[in-house]
Amino acid sequence: MEQIEKAVAFALDPSAESSLKAQAMSFCEQVKSAPDGWQLCLSLFVRSPKSTPEARIFTLQVLDDVLQNRIASLNASEILYIKNTLMDFVKREYVVGDGNDGECSSEPNYLKNKFAHTLTLLFVQIYTTSWREFFDELLGLLRSTNSGVGQINVRTVDIFLRILLSIDEEVASLVVPRGKEENNRNTEIKDTMRTGDVQKITPTLYDILIDYRRQGQDIVQMCLKIIGLYIAWIDVSLIVNEAYMNLIYQFLGDSRLRISACECLTEHTNSFHGNSDCIQRYETARKTESDSILKFDGYNGKTDDIDFVEQVAKLTNTLGTELCKIWDETEFSPEARNAAYVQIELLLPFLLKFLGDEYDETSSAVFSFLKKQKKKNGELSNSQREFLASLLNVIVLKMRYDDETDWGGTDDDEVEAEFLEMRKAVDEPLFTTYIHSAVINTLDNYQIRGNEVGWREFELALHLLYLYGESYQGQPSFLVKQNNKVVGLSPLGEMVQKMIESNISAYPHPSIPLSFFENVARYYQFFEIQSDHIPIVLQTFVDTRGLHHPSKQIRSRSWYLFHRFVRSLKPYMNGYAGTVLPLIQDLLVIQAEIPPAINAGETILSKDQAMSGSFSDQIYLFEVVGILITVDSIPPETQLKFTEEIINPLLAEIQLDLTIDLSDPKYLFSVLQLHHLMMAIASIGKGFPDASKSQAAAAPWIGIFKQATEAVLFVLKSLDRFEIIRDAARFSFARFVNVLGTEILPYIPPLINGLLNESQVSELVDFLPFIGLISHKFKPKIFDILNELILPLVNKVFLFLNQAPSGTDEVLLLMELRKAYLAFILGLFNYGMEATESMQSNGIGRHLPGFDRFMYEQILRVCFEVPMRDTFNLSDGQSILVLNEICLILKAMLAQQSSDFVDYLRGTWLPSIQCPPELAEEFSQALQQLDAKALRKYFQEFIRKLKS
Repeated sequence: MEQIEKAVAFALDPSAESSLKAQAMSFCEQVKSAPDGWQLCLSLFVRSPKSTPEARIFTLQVLDDVLQNRIASLNASEILYIKNTLMDFVKREYVVGDGNDGECSSEPNYLKNKFAHTLTLLFVQIYTTSWREFFDELLGLLRSTNSGVGQINVRTVDIFLRILLSIDEEVASLVVPRGKEENNRNTEIKDTMRTGDVQKITPTLYDILIDYRRQGQDIVQMCLKIIGLYIAWIDVSLIVNEAYMNLIYQFLGDSRLRISACECLTEHTNSFHGNSDCIQRYETARKTESDSILKFDGYNGKTDDIDFVEQVAKLTNTLGTELCKIWDETEFSPEARNAAYVQIELLLPFLLKFLGDEYDETSSAVFSFLKKQKKKNGELSNSQREFLASLLNVIVLKMRYDDETDWGGTDDDEVEAEFLEMRKAVDEPLFTTYIHSAVINTLDNYQIRGNEVGWREFELALHLLYLYGESYQGQPSFLVKQNNKVVGLSPLGEMVQKMIESNISAYPHPSIPLSFFENVARYYQFFEIQSDHIPIVLQTFVDTRGLHHPSKQIRSRSWYLFHRFVRSLKPYMNGYAGTVLPLIQDLLVIQAEIPPAINAGETILSKDQAMSGSFSDQIYLFEVVGILITVDSIPPETQLKFTEEIINPLLAEIQLDLTIDLSDPKYLFSVLQLHHLMMAIASIGKGFPDASKSQAAAAPWIGIFKQATEAVLFVLKSLDRFEIIRDAARFSFARFVNVLGTEILPYIPPLINGLLNESQVSELVDFLPFIGLISHKFKPKIFDILNELILPLVNKVFLFLNQAPSGTDEVLLLMELRKAYLAFILGLFNYGMEATESMQSNGIGRHLPGFDRFMYEQILRVCFEVPMRDTFNLSDGQSILVLNEICLILKAMLAQQSSDFVDYLRGTWLPSIQCPPELAEEFSQALQQLDAKALRKYFQEFIRKLKS
């Protein structure tokens, strides 16, 4: 045993040499696995004088392992030996004592808990078979002497309660996941305990509460915790009776015990669960529980005992939620439901108080009860209307920033969610009247008192106005009509107008102008009917309250909101370009910022890194420029002038940055700057209208955007090794396609070639849909171009598909690539079919020039090459989807080409892939005779035969 003590000491000593430490740990493992190791450990644990706490903990761990995992290796006499040894230790340590450690055991609490757990493990193994007297023995020891309080042995009560806690954790706790066998065992244990032992335990717990309520705080708290746990699975009448409940309620008046008492009552209420006898239990409990909460009436939302208030809030929440279940369920009698509602109404004032508490933990504790306060069918009673109005007020005040909290220093999403939920509970007039009054009165106050009022009041009013739209059903209405005539503004219209006319955006706190901008962007429809307010809002945006605000946070958010506002109101932006563009031109200067995460010497920037920093928001300003330039009322020559003034400096800077020396340590900055310049020009193009096919070349800005396109291609050709350059090129062309129309077609081949050279799998997944979009937009002209480019594109795709993936991420990427590729080919086929049908309907001819060759040489080839790859798993779910798509393509080709297609399959294509003649004939017949569903099943088997 001394060796065990020394080994444990060395194993736990941080200063021990590593070799000794390893030997000690190895020895401990040998003791643990040895057949007689547990016997040595048990003897060491109960030895007197005691070993070190560390060694004794280890001995219990060894014993635990045997009881949990190797109990079958023990015979009856060995189990009896363990039981007798442990119980003898209980008597010596926790009943009699050695006379030297005082009135209570000197064992540290962690060792008491560990011993209780070990004894519990033995209990669960043999209680129902050979230790039915377990609780009788414990209870006998508990009352064995008069050396205690009342009839309870003071040495024994502590370990007795710890054992009960351990039994609940091991047998009844729902937190611990268990297997079926373990659950069956635990059910049997609980059933056995319920037949008699719990009837002995509960009065003992009552006696402990009585005896220790004045001088044993820790004992009473532990006892209350046990009662709260056990009530979930024992006969509740053993606890829910007048004597027991009155005693627990008395503890609510004791500052030392009231939190524990409250937790116990909460568990008691949680145990109702809508059982068939719950009505009777409510009759017993609800008066006392409701009364105990009502006695809390001195609470005014502020108290020093924060934890107790939170616990009472949880009790209120649990009781209220359970009462609401009865009130909501039609299975209960009308009398029971009405009685439940009476109790609910008694709790509602406390719901309001707790919800309005200054501490969020207390407020959130009653959210479940709050969510039950939903609007019922029919008219609201006066009391319900009064409660809902009060509740609305409490929630709104809860959204206000605390006086001690700075702006941006809190997260009130949960409270906002409850506010929006209230919108469903409160009828429209009540809700609208409250919000309208709060917003208008606050803005009136600003006009009277100005900056004397704290910012928190105005921020709350503007936030309420914003949330009102969030809760609005359907499109917001800003006008009131009678007999189809406008008679005035709606409450929402009045609030928006008041916000603008009050000049609240001038308040000197960053939260106010930002909230102003959030609202005008949300309620842009207001300006469609009150367009005379647009100049005021634009001026507010472009000055130091918005786009030029000294705070980067406000400035960046304003850029985005300005973009939303202008884009939504483009038809109403006539005449503002000449005023606005000069005022924001200083914001169109691009200054790349190397992300902090990039270390010195790194040469690669990801797409996400490239778009970090302020540029991700600045890019919205460039789109705004495009929108303002192309307003219909601006003459073409003026539009061209504005376009050149904005884009030419960006093109000039591209030329300057292209002189980059890749050996310069700062070259990465230049690459990022070029990326930003390309993205900025493209974003300007995004604001331009789509070019019609017939008028593309006539638009005044076509020439400047052709120059931009050529510049992008030149950058791509020079720096295609950089992913962010390839990404910016793809982004640019996606925007230029709409601006230039068919004028962009000559630039497509160099773009595709430039992107394919260095592209990675993830880029191809994004690039294929882009090519598909161009193909659809410019069919049938695109097919001659595609015939030249399809082979390098297909080769690039299969270069990746033929590679063995190195990990799960690559497997998923390749799967996405396969799907994107097939969707691309299917799209091309469909576009060709549409173009062919269009030509036939117009009497031009039967076939689209070049499409037949493209269909046979490219599309048909893909239909067989993809599933024939070694990496294509015919049993994989994604692969089956791919096969289904291929069958649709083959069926469509048959419908288009008829017998010509079948002849080509038999005579040319299938022989070229070494398909046996009889199998080729079988496939040809199946393609013609089977419907789509049957063909999918056949095609899977056909590919399997070809690959075998």
